[in-house]
Amino acid sequence: MRHQSTSIVRVLLLVALALSATAGVAGAAQPATCDAPAKPLASGAVTVQGWVINHRELPVDGTRTAAPLEVTATGSDGTTVTAAVASNGYFMLSLTPDNWNFTMQLPEGWDGIVPIAARAGLAETGCTPLPGSSKAYLIVFKIRRLFDITALKWEELADGAVQPGQGWTITYQPIQDPFAVLRTGKTGANGTTTAALTPGKWYIYEAGQPGWWPVTPPGVWITLDQYAPPGAMDPVVFKNRPAH
Repeated sequence: MRHQSTSIVRVLLLVALALSATAGVAGAAQPATCDAPAKPLASGAVTVQGWVINHRELPVDGTRTAAPLEVTATGSDGTTVTAAVASNGYFMLSLTPDNWNFTMQLPEGWDGIVPIAARAGLAETGCTPLPGSSKAYLIVFKIRRLFDITALKWEELADGAVQPGQGWTITYQPIQDPFAVLRTGKTGANGTTTAALTPGKWYIYEAGQPGWWPVTPPGVWITLDQYAPPGAMDPVVFKNRPAH
């Protein structure tokens, strides 16, 4: 990543502002409107460099998401400047001294970690005064792709009838991924439980119950690609029958 033109002080300042901004509301349809600066800002060029990273803090390819990623800066007078996010997650904006709000519309299936934003919402830093400077400012958007993976449990009875299996424990275990979180859930009356998983490799398995034998394998491996097209995914199916 090209940080050579950005001081660490400015990096920390912008990240802190992004974290503490109250103007950025998750899922907002329109960006916050910035007030004009309370006092004149130093004149000169305002260059903003930025990166879009995922939950593993790796660059997000802005050209491979379902909708190409763009970052928009909106000034106090309504001026907007937009920059595309490149394949290495990088973007750059050339602005003038003003209060600027930086936003990025998230594609379907993605939510915002910093700034916080709902899935397919508007990630928004809030209004930040940027005086002219010989050094570039840095803004980082941290986002993640989420997949809603459903496990479906069937019970095959002695007479051959099949019914939804309620109360079975399903575990979603990440494989060699310290950034992912193990999930568990119990199937409901409809025989399903769902977990929101991050991209990567997962082992999904059921906990056996006394008196039941598995008809299908008790565990399934899946791999989730953060750039996969959005849409409903087939459920992971488990089926058991009575042991006798």
